[in-house]
Amino acid sequence: MMKKLFLALILIIGILSSGCIGGGDEDTNPIVELVYMSGCGNMPSALANGQIDAYIAWQPMVSVAEVAEVGKVLSYSEDLPPDGQWSNHPCCCLVATDSFISGNYDIAKYLTMLMIAADSYIETHIDETVTYCADWLFGGEELTFGDITVDSYDVEELSIETIRFVTEPSEDWLGGIELFVDSLKEIEMVTDQLMELEGEDLLDKLLYLDLYYDASDELESGEYLSEEMVADNVPTARFGYLPSDHDAALFVAAYDWEYFKDNYGIYLYSEDPGEGLYYDLIVNDTVIAKVEVIEFAAGSAVMTAASQGNLDYAIIGAPPAIMFIDQGSPSKIISPIQTEGSGVVISNDISADNWDEFIQWIEDSYKDGKVVKIGVPMLGAIQDVMIKYSLKDSGIEFQT
Repeated sequence: MMKKLFLALILIIGILSSGCIGGGDEDTNPIVELVYMSGCGNMPSALANGQIDAYIAWQPMVSVAEVAEVGKVLSYSEDLPPDGQWSNHPCCCLVATDSFISGNYDIAKYLTMLMIAADSYIETHIDETVTYCADWLFGGEELTFGDITVDSYDVEELSIETIRFVTEPSEDWLGGIELFVDSLKEIEMVTDQLMELEGEDLLDKLLYLDLYYDASDELESGEYLSEEMVADNVPTARFGYLPSDHDAALFVAAYDWEYFKDNYGIYLYSEDPGEGLYYDLIVNDTVIAKVEVIEFAAGSAVMTAASQGNLDYAIIGAPPAIMFIDQGSPSKIISPIQTEGSGVVISNDISADNWDEFIQWIEDSYKDGKVVKIGVPMLGAIQDVMIKYSLKDSGIEFQT
Protein backbone atom coordinates (compact mmCIF):
# COMPACT_ATOMS: atom_id res chain seq x y z
CA MET A 1 0.00 0.00 0.00
CA MET A 2 2.80 2.46 0.93
CA LYS A 3 4.52 1.70 -2.38
CA LYS A 4 1.35 2.53 -4.32
CA LEU A 5 0.84 5.75 -2.34
CA PHE A 6 4.44 6.77 -3.03
CA LEU A 7 4.11 6.13 -6.76
CA ALA A 8 0.74 7.90 -6.91
CA LEU A 9 2.30 10.93 -5.17
CA ILE A 10 5.10 10.95 -7.72
CA LEU A 11 2.62 11.04 -10.60
CA ILE A 12 0.44 13.73 -8.97
CA ILE A 13 3.47 15.98 -8.56
CA GLY A 14 4.41 15.35 -12.18
CA ILE A 15 0.96 16.26 -13.46
CA LEU A 16 0.88 19.45 -11.38
CA SER A 17 4.26 20.53 -12.69
CA SER A 18 3.31 19.76 -16.27
CA GLY A 19 0.39 22.17 -16.18
CA CYS A 20 -2.14 19.39 -16.72
CA ILE A 21 -4.08 20.44 -13.64
CA GLY A 22 -2.26 23.64 -12.76
CA GLY A 23 0.39 24.80 -10.33
CA GLY A 24 4.02 23.84 -9.84
CA ASP A 25 7.33 25.68 -9.76
CA GLU A 26 8.90 24.98 -13.13
CA ASP A 27 12.33 26.17 -11.93
CA THR A 28 12.62 23.54 -9.19
CA ASN A 29 13.76 20.64 -11.37
CA PRO A 30 14.76 20.15 -15.00
CA ILE A 31 11.83 19.70 -17.37
CA VAL A 32 11.33 17.46 -20.41
CA GLU A 33 8.56 17.66 -22.97
CA LEU A 34 6.48 14.54 -23.60
CA VAL A 35 5.34 14.43 -27.23
CA TYR A 36 2.26 12.26 -27.83
CA MET A 37 2.60 10.59 -31.23
CA SER A 38 -0.62 8.60 -31.82
CA GLY A 39 1.17 5.26 -31.67
CA CYS A 40 4.73 4.12 -32.29
CA GLY A 41 4.97 3.70 -36.07
CA ASN A 42 6.52 7.10 -36.81
CA MET A 43 8.88 7.20 -33.84
CA PRO A 44 12.06 5.88 -35.54
CA SER A 45 11.70 8.41 -38.36
CA ALA A 46 10.99 11.25 -35.92
CA LEU A 47 14.11 10.31 -33.97
CA ALA A 48 16.24 10.10 -37.11
CA ASN A 49 14.97 13.51 -38.28
CA GLY A 50 15.70 15.18 -34.95
CA GLN A 51 12.06 15.92 -34.15
CA ILE A 52 12.46 14.14 -30.82
CA ASP A 53 15.51 13.26 -28.74
CA ALA A 54 14.22 9.96 -27.40
CA TYR A 55 11.10 7.83 -27.25
CA ILE A 56 9.45 5.08 -25.25
CA ALA A 57 7.64 2.49 -27.34
CA TRP A 58 6.38 -1.05 -27.51
CA GLN A 59 8.08 -3.64 -29.66
CA PRO A 60 9.04 -3.98 -32.45
CA MET A 61 9.61 -0.21 -32.71
CA VAL A 62 12.30 -0.43 -30.05
CA SER A 63 14.27 -2.96 -32.08
CA VAL A 64 13.61 -1.13 -35.37
CA ALA A 65 15.69 1.81 -34.18
CA GLU A 66 18.55 -0.40 -33.05
CA VAL A 67 18.70 -2.50 -36.21
CA ALA A 68 18.35 0.58 -38.42
CA GLU A 69 20.99 2.34 -36.29
CA VAL A 70 18.85 5.49 -36.04
CA GLY A 71 19.01 5.28 -32.25
CA LYS A 72 20.20 3.14 -29.37
CA VAL A 73 18.25 1.28 -26.71
CA LEU A 74 18.83 2.98 -23.39
CA SER A 75 16.71 0.69 -21.22
CA TYR A 76 14.05 -1.96 -21.56
CA SER A 77 10.90 -1.35 -19.55
CA GLU A 78 11.58 -3.89 -16.82
CA ASP A 79 14.79 -2.02 -15.88
CA LEU A 80 13.28 1.46 -15.60
CA PRO A 81 13.06 3.12 -12.18
CA PRO A 82 11.69 2.91 -9.55
CA ASP A 83 13.89 -0.12 -9.01
CA GLY A 84 11.97 -3.36 -9.58
CA GLN A 85 8.63 -1.61 -10.17
CA TRP A 86 8.25 -2.66 -13.81
CA SER A 87 9.57 -6.21 -13.70
CA ASN A 88 6.99 -8.44 -15.40
CA HIS A 89 4.64 -5.48 -15.77
CA PRO A 90 1.24 -6.02 -17.43
CA CYS A 91 1.03 -5.25 -21.12
CA CYS A 92 -1.29 -6.94 -23.63
CA CYS A 93 -4.09 -9.19 -22.47
CA LEU A 94 -7.01 -11.23 -23.74
CA VAL A 95 -10.34 -9.41 -23.64
CA ALA A 96 -13.86 -10.63 -24.47
CA THR A 97 -17.26 -8.97 -24.39
CA ASP A 98 -19.75 -10.01 -21.75
CA SER A 99 -22.24 -11.08 -24.41
CA PHE A 100 -19.69 -13.31 -26.15
CA ILE A 101 -18.70 -14.97 -22.89
CA SER A 102 -22.31 -15.62 -21.86
CA GLY A 103 -23.66 -16.49 -25.30
CA ASN A 104 -20.73 -18.45 -26.75
CA TYR A 105 -18.82 -19.64 -23.70
CA ASP A 106 -17.40 -22.78 -25.32
CA ILE A 107 -16.06 -20.81 -28.30
CA ALA A 108 -14.51 -18.22 -25.97
CA LYS A 109 -12.99 -21.08 -23.98
CA TYR A 110 -11.49 -22.79 -27.03
CA LEU A 111 -10.06 -19.52 -28.33
CA THR A 112 -8.47 -18.97 -24.93
CA MET A 113 -7.12 -22.52 -24.93
CA LEU A 114 -5.55 -21.88 -28.31
CA MET A 115 -3.95 -18.63 -27.10
CA ILE A 116 -2.52 -20.44 -24.05
CA ALA A 117 -1.13 -23.14 -26.33
CA ALA A 118 0.28 -20.51 -28.68
CA ASP A 119 2.15 -18.80 -25.86
CA SER A 120 3.71 -22.15 -24.95
CA TYR A 121 4.65 -22.66 -28.60
CA ILE A 122 6.49 -19.33 -28.70
CA GLU A 123 8.71 -20.36 -25.78
CA THR A 124 10.07 -23.36 -27.71
CA HIS A 125 9.79 -22.12 -31.32
CA ILE A 126 11.61 -18.80 -31.33
CA ASP A 127 12.88 -19.01 -34.92
CA GLU A 128 9.43 -19.84 -36.27
CA THR A 129 7.88 -17.04 -34.22
CA VAL A 130 10.38 -14.54 -35.61
CA THR A 131 9.51 -15.61 -39.16
CA TYR A 132 5.74 -15.51 -38.62
CA CYS A 133 5.84 -12.08 -37.00
CA ALA A 134 8.02 -10.62 -39.79
CA ASP A 135 5.74 -12.15 -42.42
CA TRP A 136 2.49 -11.03 -40.77
CA LEU A 137 3.58 -7.52 -39.79
CA PHE A 138 5.89 -6.59 -42.65
CA GLY A 139 5.23 -9.15 -45.37
CA GLY A 140 8.81 -10.29 -44.84
CA GLU A 141 9.91 -7.16 -46.69
CA GLU A 142 12.80 -4.88 -45.85
CA LEU A 143 12.00 -1.72 -43.89
CA THR A 144 13.16 1.67 -45.14
CA PHE A 145 13.82 4.80 -43.08
CA GLY A 146 15.12 7.51 -45.36
CA ASP A 147 18.29 6.09 -46.90
CA ILE A 148 18.48 3.25 -44.34
CA THR A 149 17.10 -0.21 -45.15
CA VAL A 150 16.84 -3.04 -42.62
CA ASP A 151 15.71 -6.64 -42.69
CA SER A 152 12.36 -7.23 -40.95
CA TYR A 153 13.54 -10.66 -39.77
CA ASP A 154 16.54 -9.05 -38.04
CA VAL A 155 14.15 -6.65 -36.33
CA GLU A 156 11.91 -9.45 -35.10
CA GLU A 157 14.81 -11.61 -33.98
CA LEU A 158 15.93 -8.82 -31.66
CA SER A 159 12.40 -7.91 -30.61
CA ILE A 160 10.92 -11.28 -29.66
CA GLU A 161 13.62 -12.04 -27.11
CA THR A 162 12.59 -8.96 -25.05
CA ILE A 163 8.93 -10.00 -24.64
CA ARG A 164 7.64 -12.44 -22.01
CA PHE A 165 4.79 -14.51 -23.40
CA VAL A 166 2.77 -15.62 -20.38
CA THR A 167 -0.93 -16.18 -19.76
CA GLU A 168 -1.05 -16.97 -16.04
CA PRO A 169 -2.67 -14.13 -14.02
CA SER A 170 -0.03 -14.18 -11.28
CA GLU A 171 -0.18 -12.12 -8.09
CA ASP A 172 2.42 -9.74 -9.55
CA TRP A 173 0.31 -9.30 -12.67
CA LEU A 174 -2.85 -8.66 -10.64
CA GLY A 175 -0.95 -6.10 -8.57
CA GLY A 176 0.23 -4.46 -11.78
CA ILE A 177 -3.36 -4.16 -13.00
CA GLU A 178 -4.31 -2.41 -9.76
CA LEU A 179 -1.33 -0.07 -10.09
CA PHE A 180 -2.36 0.90 -13.63
CA VAL A 181 -5.90 1.65 -12.41
CA ASP A 182 -4.49 3.90 -9.69
CA SER A 183 -2.24 5.62 -12.24
CA LEU A 184 -5.09 6.18 -14.69
CA LYS A 185 -7.19 7.67 -11.90
CA GLU A 186 -4.44 10.18 -11.17
CA ILE A 187 -4.28 11.37 -14.77
CA GLU A 188 -8.09 11.45 -14.94
CA MET A 189 -8.37 8.69 -17.52
CA VAL A 190 -10.41 6.60 -15.07
CA THR A 191 -13.27 8.69 -13.69
CA ASP A 192 -16.42 6.59 -13.50
CA GLN A 193 -17.27 3.01 -12.50
CA LEU A 194 -13.85 2.11 -11.13
CA MET A 195 -13.30 5.26 -9.07
CA GLU A 196 -14.57 3.93 -5.75
CA LEU A 197 -13.45 0.33 -6.22
CA GLU A 198 -10.32 -1.35 -4.91
CA GLY A 199 -8.98 -4.81 -4.09
CA GLU A 200 -11.23 -7.75 -4.95
CA ASP A 201 -14.15 -5.50 -5.92
CA LEU A 202 -11.96 -3.75 -8.49
CA LEU A 203 -10.59 -6.97 -9.93
CA ASP A 204 -14.07 -8.53 -10.10
CA LYS A 205 -15.23 -5.55 -12.16
CA LEU A 206 -12.31 -5.82 -14.57
CA LEU A 207 -11.57 -9.54 -14.84
CA TYR A 208 -13.26 -12.80 -15.73
CA LEU A 209 -10.60 -15.24 -14.58
CA ASP A 210 -12.97 -18.23 -14.50
CA LEU A 211 -12.77 -18.39 -18.29
CA TYR A 212 -8.98 -18.53 -18.16
CA TYR A 213 -8.93 -21.21 -15.46
CA ASP A 214 -11.53 -23.32 -17.26
CA ALA A 215 -9.49 -23.08 -20.47
CA SER A 216 -6.21 -23.83 -18.71
CA ASP A 217 -7.59 -26.81 -16.77
CA GLU A 218 -9.24 -28.34 -19.82
CA LEU A 219 -6.15 -27.87 -21.97
CA GLU A 220 -4.03 -29.60 -19.35
CA SER A 221 -6.45 -32.49 -18.79
CA GLY A 222 -7.11 -33.12 -22.49
CA GLU A 223 -10.63 -34.26 -21.68
CA TYR A 224 -12.04 -32.20 -24.54
CA LEU A 225 -10.27 -34.53 -26.98
CA SER A 226 -12.80 -37.26 -26.14
CA GLU A 227 -15.83 -34.99 -26.49
CA GLU A 228 -18.05 -35.14 -29.54
CA MET A 229 -18.23 -31.70 -31.12
CA VAL A 230 -21.57 -30.38 -32.36
CA ALA A 231 -21.65 -27.85 -35.18
CA ASP A 232 -25.26 -27.53 -36.32
CA ASN A 233 -25.02 -23.75 -36.26
CA VAL A 234 -21.57 -22.25 -36.85
CA PRO A 235 -21.35 -18.68 -35.49
CA THR A 236 -18.75 -16.05 -36.42
CA ALA A 237 -16.40 -14.78 -33.72
CA ARG A 238 -14.80 -11.40 -34.46
CA PHE A 239 -11.21 -11.32 -33.18
CA GLY A 240 -9.44 -7.95 -32.94
CA TYR A 241 -5.69 -7.36 -32.75
CA LEU A 242 -3.03 -4.69 -33.20
CA PRO A 243 -0.12 -4.87 -35.69
CA SER A 244 2.54 -5.64 -33.09
CA ASP A 245 4.56 -8.71 -32.20
CA HIS A 246 2.94 -8.48 -28.76
CA ASP A 247 0.13 -10.26 -30.61
CA ALA A 248 2.42 -13.07 -31.77
CA ALA A 249 0.19 -15.77 -30.23
CA LEU A 250 -2.42 -15.08 -32.90
CA PHE A 251 0.16 -15.09 -35.70
CA VAL A 252 1.77 -18.39 -34.80
CA ALA A 253 -1.63 -20.05 -34.28
CA ALA A 254 -2.70 -18.98 -37.76
CA TYR A 255 0.52 -19.87 -39.59
CA ASP A 256 1.51 -23.14 -37.93
CA TRP A 257 -2.00 -24.59 -37.73
CA GLU A 258 -0.75 -28.14 -38.36
CA TYR A 259 1.29 -28.04 -35.15
CA PHE A 260 -1.74 -27.08 -33.10
CA LYS A 261 -3.89 -29.66 -34.85
CA ASP A 262 -1.40 -32.45 -34.15
CA ASN A 263 -0.59 -31.44 -30.57
CA TYR A 264 -3.83 -29.98 -29.23
CA GLY A 265 -6.67 -30.82 -31.62
CA ILE A 266 -7.58 -27.11 -31.64
CA TYR A 267 -6.50 -24.86 -34.48
CA LEU A 268 -7.30 -22.01 -36.84
CA TYR A 269 -7.37 -22.92 -40.51
CA SER A 270 -7.24 -20.80 -43.64
CA GLU A 271 -6.03 -21.66 -47.12
CA ASP A 272 -4.15 -18.36 -47.04
CA PRO A 273 -2.82 -17.91 -43.48
CA GLY A 274 -1.62 -14.44 -42.66
CA GLU A 275 -3.45 -12.94 -45.64
CA GLY A 276 -7.11 -13.85 -45.40
CA LEU A 277 -9.59 -12.36 -42.95
CA TYR A 278 -11.49 -15.54 -42.12
CA TYR A 279 -10.36 -18.71 -40.37
CA ASP A 280 -12.13 -21.86 -39.28
CA LEU A 281 -11.87 -22.61 -35.57
CA ILE A 282 -11.62 -26.41 -35.56
CA VAL A 283 -11.82 -28.68 -32.52
CA ASN A 284 -11.56 -32.46 -32.93
CA ASP A 285 -11.89 -32.11 -36.71
CA THR A 286 -15.15 -30.18 -36.39
CA VAL A 287 -15.58 -26.54 -37.40
CA ILE A 288 -17.21 -24.93 -34.38
CA ALA A 289 -16.87 -21.27 -35.45
CA LYS A 290 -15.73 -18.93 -38.17
CA VAL A 291 -13.19 -16.45 -36.87
CA GLU A 292 -12.95 -13.04 -38.52
CA VAL A 293 -9.53 -11.54 -37.78
CA ILE A 294 -9.67 -7.74 -37.72
CA GLU A 295 -6.67 -5.41 -37.48
CA PHE A 296 -6.98 -2.11 -35.59
CA ALA A 297 -4.58 0.81 -35.38
CA ALA A 298 -5.02 1.50 -31.66
CA GLY A 299 -6.35 -0.07 -28.50
CA SER A 300 -9.05 2.59 -28.19
CA ALA A 301 -10.42 1.55 -31.59
CA VAL A 302 -10.54 -2.09 -30.45
CA MET A 303 -12.49 -1.21 -27.33
CA THR A 304 -14.82 1.12 -29.24
CA ALA A 305 -15.71 -1.73 -31.57
CA ALA A 306 -16.26 -4.07 -28.62
CA SER A 307 -18.42 -1.48 -26.85
CA GLN A 308 -20.56 -1.04 -29.97
CA GLY A 309 -21.11 -4.77 -30.38
CA ASN A 310 -18.85 -5.07 -33.42
CA LEU A 311 -16.13 -7.23 -31.83
CA ASP A 312 -16.17 -10.29 -29.59
CA TYR A 313 -12.62 -11.15 -28.55
CA ALA A 314 -9.27 -9.37 -28.77
CA ILE A 315 -5.64 -8.98 -27.83
CA ILE A 316 -5.22 -5.47 -26.43
CA GLY A 317 -3.16 -3.46 -23.95
CA ALA A 318 -4.44 -3.37 -20.39
CA PRO A 319 -4.89 0.46 -20.08
CA PRO A 320 -7.44 0.92 -22.91
CA ALA A 321 -9.37 -2.09 -21.62
CA ILE A 322 -9.38 -0.58 -18.13
CA MET A 323 -10.44 2.85 -19.35
CA PHE A 324 -13.33 1.58 -21.45
CA ILE A 325 -14.59 -0.81 -18.77
CA ASP A 326 -14.56 2.17 -16.42
CA GLN A 327 -16.82 4.00 -18.88
CA GLY A 328 -19.26 1.09 -19.05
CA SER A 329 -17.93 -1.09 -21.87
CA PRO A 330 -19.51 -4.55 -21.40
CA SER A 331 -16.17 -6.36 -21.54
CA LYS A 332 -13.78 -8.28 -19.32
CA ILE A 333 -10.05 -8.97 -19.20
CA ILE A 334 -9.50 -12.75 -19.27
CA SER A 335 -5.75 -13.07 -18.72
CA PRO A 336 -2.40 -11.68 -19.81
CA ILE A 337 -1.02 -12.74 -23.18
CA GLN A 338 2.44 -11.20 -22.60
CA THR A 339 4.30 -8.86 -20.27
CA GLU A 340 7.16 -6.37 -20.65
CA GLY A 341 8.26 -5.75 -24.28
CA SER A 342 8.74 -1.96 -24.22
CA GLY A 343 11.84 0.21 -24.06
CA VAL A 344 13.41 3.66 -24.18
CA VAL A 345 15.37 4.60 -27.31
CA ILE A 346 17.62 7.66 -27.50
CA SER A 347 19.38 9.48 -30.30
CA ASN A 348 22.83 8.26 -31.26
CA ASP A 349 24.10 11.79 -30.54
CA ILE A 350 23.28 11.54 -26.83
CA SER A 351 26.31 10.67 -24.72
CA ALA A 352 24.54 8.22 -22.39
CA ASP A 353 24.66 4.46 -22.05
CA ASN A 354 22.30 4.00 -19.10
CA TRP A 355 19.37 5.69 -17.37
CA ASP A 356 21.48 7.67 -14.86
CA GLU A 357 23.68 9.06 -17.61
CA PHE A 358 20.56 9.99 -19.62
CA ILE A 359 19.18 11.89 -16.61
CA GLN A 360 22.49 13.73 -16.29
CA TRP A 361 22.31 14.63 -19.99
CA ILE A 362 18.75 15.95 -19.51
CA GLU A 363 19.92 18.08 -16.59
CA ASP A 364 22.90 19.44 -18.50
CA SER A 365 20.77 20.17 -21.56
CA TYR A 366 18.22 22.02 -19.44
CA LYS A 367 20.94 24.20 -17.91
CA ASP A 368 22.01 25.05 -21.47
CA GLY A 369 18.47 26.12 -22.36
CA LYS A 370 17.34 22.96 -24.16
CA VAL A 371 14.14 21.12 -23.22
CA VAL A 372 14.55 17.46 -24.17
CA LYS A 373 11.67 15.97 -26.17
CA ILE A 374 10.60 12.37 -25.51
CA GLY A 375 8.09 10.67 -27.80
CA VAL A 376 5.25 8.76 -26.09
CA PRO A 377 2.60 6.64 -27.88
CA MET A 378 -0.49 8.25 -26.30
CA LEU A 379 -1.89 9.63 -23.06
CA GLY A 380 -2.65 6.87 -20.56
CA ALA A 381 -0.71 4.18 -22.42
CA ILE A 382 1.46 1.78 -20.44
CA GLN A 383 4.54 3.55 -21.75
CA ASP A 384 3.13 6.95 -20.75
CA VAL A 385 2.65 5.82 -17.15
CA MET A 386 6.10 4.21 -16.96
CA ILE A 387 8.04 7.17 -18.35
CA LYS A 388 6.27 9.60 -16.02
CA TYR A 389 7.01 7.51 -12.96
CA SER A 390 10.61 6.95 -14.03
CA LEU A 391 11.27 10.63 -14.72
CA LYS A 392 9.74 11.75 -11.44
CA ASP A 393 11.68 9.11 -9.52
CA SER A 394 14.81 10.67 -11.04
CA GLY A 395 13.86 14.25 -10.15
CA ILE A 396 12.76 15.31 -13.64
CA GLU A 397 9.51 17.23 -14.24
CA PHE A 398 7.53 16.92 -17.49
CA GLN A 399 5.22 18.98 -19.63
CA THR A 400 3.05 18.06 -22.64
